[in-house]
Amino acid sequence: MKGKRFEEDERGVEGLPVRLIVVLVVGVIALSAMVAAVNSFKPQRTLTAAVTEVSGKDGNLLQISSTGEGVVQKTWTCYVNVTDEKGDPVSGASVILYGLGGAGSGVTNSKGVAYIKNTNNIRLNANQNSGYLTLEVSAPGFHTYKNENALAVIRVN
Repeated sequence: MKGKRFEEDERGVEGLPVRLIVVLVVGVIALSAMVAAVNSFKPQRTLTAAVTEVSGKDGNLLQISSTGEGVVQKTWTCYVNVTDEKGDPVSGASVILYGLGGAGSGVTNSKGVAYIKNTNNIRLNANQNSGYLTLEVSAPGFHTYKNENALAVIRVN
């Protein structure tokens, strides 16, 4: 054995082709799994939402008439329209309206409209004549939508 040169010694290459094939197969399987995982991710779509009616009046303005600090006693309702980037209604979206110490929520119907009745305990301070409620909307497959000035509350004396 001492007399053979490296090129003539067959022991060094006996398992080499099999090992290369195994590594190649494992690498191809791992690569295909990564490609399949990347292709399965779908980008999230965009939501748009707006308060369209408050207490039977079009728009996003709630007028209250009271003086001094205190909880808003007026019973009120609002409708929120939720659409996707194409303008199509989004059903089943969770809609939350909060701020000024209160909160209310609803879920959109098949027309993309959520009905929210009388968020509880909103209040304007004694020296505060206006404030805003924040609208937050979430739905599966969509980015969360947030508008910090979605509904204006104005004190009218």
